[in-house]
Amino acid sequence: MAKQWPETHRVYLAPDYPVDLQLMDIGDGFHIYSFDMTGECEWNRVAARELLKKLEGYEFDGFVTVQTKSCGLTQAISANYPRYLELRKSRKAFMVDPKGIEVQSITTHGKQELWIGREKYEAFRGKKLCFLDDVVSTGGTIEAVLKLAKEIEIEIVCICCALTEGGTRTEYKGIPLVSLDNIPLPGKIEK
Repeated sequence: MAKQWPETHRVYLAPDYPVDLQLMDIGDGFHIYSFDMTGECEWNRVAARELLKKLEGYEFDGFVTVQTKSCGLTQAISANYPRYLELRKSRKAFMVDPKGIEVQSITTHGKQELWIGREKYEAFRGKKLCFLDDVVSTGGTIEAVLKLAKEIEIEIVCICCALTEGGTRTEYKGIPLVSLDNIPLPGKIEK
C-alpha cells in the first residue's frame, strides 16, 4: 500500500515528447496514473511512429487490438496495412459465427467480454499478428486475447503497447513485448 504518490507522473511517448499523467482515484482509495489515448490524435501519431521503429525486425501480418482505448493507436500504426482486427467488448447482432471470451482487467470493475465475428476474423486465419494495447499491466487482457486468438486460428507473435504498468517488460510468457515507457502499478493510498 503506497503512502504517498506524486500528483502527476511523466512518461515519454518519444524521447522529445513528454506527457504528464494525472493521479486518479478510481474508487475505494485505489489509484492509477490515468493514461487515456482516446481522442488524443497527436499522442497516437507520436506513439505509433516510435513503436514502429521498435517493431522493425519483427515479422507479422497485421495488428489485433481491443476496443476502445487503443483503437486510435492501432489506426495510426496500421496505416500501411489493409485492415486490423478489433475485438469488441460486447456481442453484436450483426456478428456471423461470433467467438467470445471473458477477461478481467485490473483497472475496470467487474468482468468484461471480448467478441469477434467470422466476417472480421476470417481474413486473419492462419496469420501472425502483433497484439497492440495502450497499457500492459498484469496480463489479464493478453491472456484473454491469446485464448481467443487460438480459437479463431491466429498466432500472436509479438505484443506492443504504449506503456507497461508496474515494471518494464520485454516479453510476456515468451512472446516479445515492446513499449515506450512505464507507469507504477495501481494501488491503494493510505489516508
